[in-house]
This record gives sequence, C-alpha cells and structure tokens, in this order.
Amino acid sequence: MKKALLVLVSSLCLVVTGCVSIATAQNDTVDNPQKSGFDFIFKYGVTGRNTLDTFHGTFTKDMVMDAAITIDLMLTAEEMDSIYQKMVEIDFFSYPDKFAVDVPEGEIKTEVTPYSTYFFRVEYNGKTKELLWHDKYLNSDASADKLKELISFIRNIIESKEGYQALPEPRSGYL
Repeated sequence: MKKALLVLVSSLCLVVTGCVSIATAQNDTVDNPQKSGFDFIFKYGVTGRNTLDTFHGTFTKDMVMDAAITIDLMLTAEEMDSIYQKMVEIDFFSYPDKFAVDVPEGEIKTEVTPYSTYFFRVEYNGKTKELLWHDKYLNSDASADKLKELISFIRNIIESKEGYQALPEPRSGYL
C-alpha cells in the first residue's frame, strides 16, 4: 500500500512539475518577444520609402529625388519589447491586412495629398502579420488613431538613434 501511495504521489509531482514548466515556457515566449523571434519591417512616408528592417538591423531613409540611404540601425531588446507591447495594447494583430478609414456614407471625406503609406510585416511566434494603410483621409477614426500611436511610437524610437540623426535631410520634398 505504501509503495502504491509513493508511486501515485511521485507521478502526481511529475505531472504538476511538467505542466508548470510548459506553462512557464509558453508565458515566457508571450511576455518576451525576443525569445519567440519577434522581428518586423516597417515602411512609412510618402509611398512608404522609409524602411526599418529589424531582421537585418537596417534603416533606409527616403531622400526623395536622390538615392535612398541605408544605414545599420539596431533596436535594443527593451525597445523591441516596448514595440511589441504597444502592438498588443492596440490589438494590432487583429487589424485587417489592408486597413482603411471607414467614412460613413453621407459624411464628407477629407482627403490629403500627398499622403503617407504605412506597411508592416511582423513575424512573431512562427506567425506573420502584414498590414498596409494608405493614410489619405483626415476623418476621425478610433482604429486609425490607435495605429497612429504605434507609428509615432516606432518613429520616435528610430529618430532618437544617433545613426538616424547623422543622416542628411533630403534636398527636396513631395508636393
């Protein structure tokens, strides 16, 4: 009887320990995007020619009429984590692949030109999420506002880097 009880208790301990280890590993992957292969390409600007590529650690700046300039630009683990957390916060992974501001019928559409185009290709935990947005309407939209928060957040990180700050300004602009 004692042997059976000992075997039962030992088995139960192994099962509980195994479940805790699996749950901890899964939570660690969700909480730490670096352990799950989180990387992304983010393109922005008129025609989406500015490009941050965390897969290769590069940034390409659109110089408008001159050739684009590509530099090495690495984000820290903390910056990558904060970007991922911002994506989760705004529910980025639930956005459609082609996002557009929905202007209700009868409401006046306020359109700008030139307008910014945004493209994301995000890889996380073996999954890929792409999002394309031609931001040409000024009409109010909660989902667009959240996406603009993420875009601004990432751009602020890029623009805080010494390598970015050392880049020349374009000699021209878009009209």
